[in-house]
Amino acid sequence: MVDSIVEIPLAAKMRSTTQLGDASEQGGLRAFIVGPENRLAEAAVRGVLQRPAPGYNPLVFYGPSGTGKSHLARGLAAAWRSNFRQRTFYASGADFVHEFTDAVDTHAVDDFRQRYGQVALLVLDDLSPLAHKGAVQQELIFLIDTLLAENDAQLIVTASAPPAMIAGLLPGLQSRLAAGLSVPLAPPSAGTRLVLLRRLAEQKQIELPAAVARLLADGLNETVPELLGAVLQLHVPAQLDGRTIDVEMARRYLADRFDAGQPTLREIASATARHFSLRVGDLRGPSRRRAVVAGRDAAIYLARQLTNHSLEQIGRHFGGRDHTTVLHSCRKTERLLKTDPAVRQAIDQLHRTWRKNGSG
Repeated sequence: MVDSIVEIPLAAKMRSTTQLGDASEQGGLRAFIVGPENRLAEAAVRGVLQRPAPGYNPLVFYGPSGTGKSHLARGLAAAWRSNFRQRTFYASGADFVHEFTDAVDTHAVDDFRQRYGQVALLVLDDLSPLAHKGAVQQELIFLIDTLLAENDAQLIVTASAPPAMIAGLLPGLQSRLAAGLSVPLAPPSAGTRLVLLRRLAEQKQIELPAAVARLLADGLNETVPELLGAVLQLHVPAQLDGRTIDVEMARRYLADRFDAGQPTLREIASATARHFSLRVGDLRGPSRRRAVVAGRDAAIYLARQLTNHSLEQIGRHFGGRDHTTVLHSCRKTERLLKTDPAVRQAIDQLHRTWRKNGSG
């Protein structure tokens, strides 16, 4: 442990319905690196990997892209199989949808249920492909009931947001997932980023001086894939010039990264809709569903924070709303940022998408 950073060893490979290598959201690292921002995740991971397990079932890890959800899902599946020698199955949400659709088309639903239902651990990575697919979700509900009630199996699910905030999920599925433990995964803090940068450089056999690592950790505020990208983008030209990455190179790199222009309202709406598993039309429409309102409020707040558009211009873009409605959305989001970790996490992730000079 370094400065309260914990490294939990995980197996690096897990076979799914398609062959998976060890590439992942934590760059293929053979550990899950946890900082103070993810202490609940640390407890949940350790709980799953011990016997008797503490009963976190279903266990849902949620968070924005790049926080290590897929890395954790694959690693836990492989570690469980290695530790307990029990039948384990990992599938992406897209795999699950595709396989169930094929099973229905070929009249092989019983085979599908046998394949998924006779395991000690099922990991379903990314709920978003199941949104608005009622038949697939009904099958997952049936599978959850079978695994948990009849087989005493462990279920691990990953998602971009808490299940209750994902538009297009059936209430029955939301309630079953909410019956277990939902764990937010936050982007890495500066201290965690420093450890990640060191480990990523070691893995790639890249010399990364301590001063450069500290500068990048403090200046990037990015997710693991982007940290790896920064290391590689600094390493390649340094290698071509026959020298080691230095502080001046890192400073130039950071200056270039933060020299982007402000996003358009269209870009904000599109990115926010993707994050909340919504359509852009939902954000601009009249729906008052909870998930849609949360996404719309976040988009309006970001538009106010990241652009120079007036309240009236923002309101017109988001469905012809007046300036008082826009102001109400902004103030409500500001209050929720202080009390709701899911809202704070969503805003933080989306805000970092368009970091520029003077923002962040």
